[in-house]
Amino acid sequence: MSTEATRARMAFAARLLLFAATIFMIYEATITHPVEVSVNHGDKLLHALAFFALAFLSDFAFPARGHVTRDLFLLMLFGVFIEVVQSFLPWRSADFLDFLADCFGIAAYRFLMPIFHKIPLIRERWVE
Repeated sequence: MSTEATRARMAFAARLLLFAATIFMIYEATITHPVEVSVNHGDKLLHALAFFALAFLSDFAFPARGHVTRDLFLLMLFGVFIEVVQSFLPWRSADFLDFLADCFGIAAYRFLMPIFHKIPLIRERWVE
């Protein structure tokens, strides 16, 4: 299979997963009993992991664009959107620290990108 065909399949799969992950995050952000992690600051850990995954998926979903500042900004706006929505729900609350955890997850992806360039299964994303 050619590199271009591999990249196209990876992009299609990433777009589907990005859509599903976004819907799941909106669902989790609005329900009365979200997933809880029984560790200190587990909610912040979930936020960071979720936005790390979104950054990863958005990078792979649109490989021709590269991972530009606009995409990172859109992810941050999505984090703000979630907190604003939660501020209107009586069973949820907005938390600036959740937003900071979102930003940490995005930054962690950017920081770890050089490592991803070396992983055989996913380095095809960057092959020209």
